[in-house]
Amino acid sequence: MSLENLYREIALEYRLPEKETRTLLERTLSGTLSESFGKRVIVLVSGNGFSIYREKGKPNTAELEHLPTDRLSRKVVRLCRYRIGTELQKRKSLVEFDYLKSLQGSLIRGTVDRIRDNGSLIVLFRVDELFNRREISGTCPLSQQPPRERREYHIGDSRYFFVAKVRLVSLAGREKLFRVDIRLSRTSRLLPELLLKMKSEIVEISCPRRIAGRISFVVSRERLPREMIQAVSAELGERVKVTWES
Repeated sequence: MSLENLYREIALEYRLPEKETRTLLERTLSGTLSESFGKRVIVLVSGNGFSIYREKGKPNTAELEHLPTDRLSRKVVRLCRYRIGTELQKRKSLVEFDYLKSLQGSLIRGTVDRIRDNGSLIVLFRVDELFNRREISGTCPLSQQPPRERREYHIGDSRYFFVAKVRLVSLAGREKLFRVDIRLSRTSRLLPELLLKMKSEIVEISCPRRIAGRISFVVSRERLPREMIQAVSAELGERVKVTWES
């Protein structure tokens, strides 16, 4: 693929604004070509075309020469394309993180999609966007599963999870590339608290202590229906003991 096609392809595939696409291309191509030629190279994007200027003579001189794009080898073009792809993946991960980090500390209902050999669950759940919904995956480690539930899950099981952490992690062997890692929990004391708040719409509910898989101690300012408490107890597989505070 020639450099002239990159602008159009990136704008179409990633739906970037024109100014952002131009800035990305100029910065990445200038750095990549400077590294390849061992001299300072400046790339300017105008419309769908490129203008490339290379240092002429000794390094750090002010004189530049115009370099036609057809003088770039296929190897250099492939390297440019790779570097731009890397920058776009990095940008995509950062945008994804900015959006998903708001989930931390919330309650989600997910479906077990895979079970790893170490007992960790890969859980799929849906998030609402502006005009649609999309599916996201999170991981619930074995340590964040109540002892009575461990190794008892099946693919397709639907459960409520607490979103304990949303973070960016580096991809192994991929410099400067990241992915969004979502950690889920079934043992957090906030899980029964959020479940009861969701079902009752009462704000003043807290769970100061929980022994996951056995009992949760809940405090509420208002009385909760017995059926609601039983439903949360069934979801968690443990006793939910509620006391009332006036």
